Amino acid sequence: METTANPSVDTTATNAPTTRKRPRHASSPPRPYVLLPFHGEHKRAVSSLAFAPALPHTNQSFLVDSSSSEILARCASASADGSAKIWDISRDMLNEAPLEKGDGSTSRGLKPALTLQGHARGINDVSWSPSTMYLATASDDKTLRLWDVSSSSSSSSSEEEDLGDALVEFRGHLDFVFSCSFSPASDLLASGSFDSTVKLWDVRCGSCVCTLPAHSDPVTSVCFNYDGTCVASASHDGLVRVWDVGTGECLKTIVGEESSEGVAVGCVKFSPNGRFLLSGSLDGRVRLWDLVAGRWCFTGVKSETERKGRCAKTYRGHTNSRFCVFSTFSTVNPSRNVVVSGSEDGKVYLYDLQSRMVRQTLDGHGGDEVLAVDAHDTLELIGSGGMTNDKTVRFWGVAGGLR
Repeated sequence: METTANPSVDTTATNAPTTRKRPRHASSPPRPYVLLPFHGEHKRAVSSLAFAPALPHTNQSFLVDSSSSEILARCASASADGSAKIWDISRDMLNEAPLEKGDGSTSRGLKPALTLQGHARGINDVSWSPSTMYLATASDDKTLRLWDVSSSSSSSSSEEEDLGDALVEFRGHLDFVFSCSFSPASDLLASGSFDSTVKLWDVRCGSCVCTLPAHSDPVTSVCFNYDGTCVASASHDGLVRVWDVGTGECLKTIVGEESSEGVAVGCVKFSPNGRFLLSGSLDGRVRLWDLVAGRWCFTGVKSETERKGRCAKTYRGHTNSRFCVFSTFSTVNPSRNVVVSGSEDGKVYLYDLQSRMVRQTLDGHGGDEVLAVDAHDTLELIGSGGMTNDKTVRFWGVAGGLR
């Protein structure tokens, strides 16, 4: 159960090798996030979105060409309309950030760099390969697909949208495929399905290398840790489990406190250093679990007490009782380490990682539910997607743009 104290947690320190330097920031208070004056759009609800991982040549600390038109971020969005779209965001576009909060009434529509079509039903999730050359999609048609997105360009002179060709189709799940996650360290792709299983796939050939009988109810979310040795899964059965990728063994089962036992878990996300796990539940809570401290349920557990995981932090304020809402970390700016969560009240919530207080709410979807959120890993850039009445992909940057 959650401790009464409010201990400090460090989600970024890690011994993992890295080729990226973290940008330096002044000690002055961070500028607030504001709605950027452009947006993407789908024909139906936006179900998920994900920023491509930053490569060394796209990191601000490694810029060679200072051209304002340089693409600094790529974002993929998935929709119930059966399509996934890629949106390119340039330095010039980030510098359009206004100094004050806006309502989006003058926002212009973006042309997608690429539109991926081929699934027979809606797409629930997207995941980028570590190289950013490929994108995986998970669909209600019970399949996953792998797409080559390396050649897309929003500057194409063609009036027609580019259509991607699926390289591989993954078949084997017996029900909706609700989540997918690329391993950051290998050619493995994890998927979670309403058939209650987690599967690991070899992306080179499309074969299933392992099926984990993960849960007793639909699997809503899967996520690899930073080195690809573990994968976490969340489910409607109220449990979060951590699996050894090499052996398929369940290493840890996280059971919430008594008030949340059995409440469906809709999202799970490893912290950048892999020590903590973020979970979002349909009781309107996002919880941070320490995978090193605390007690966990192992095979052969002897007592009910040992089944209870120790929750380091609980974040509350958003609304979540009906849908699986995404949440993630944004730790680019040391003076603004936050947990980002969507909400059914139409806002995006930014929680201070340490104090658990709401630092800012982002309102740009006209009150429609916001399930899909993500944060860029090297830029102070947040994306969000609206449901059926809104259908837009909105982007949020710091006031005044890059400096």
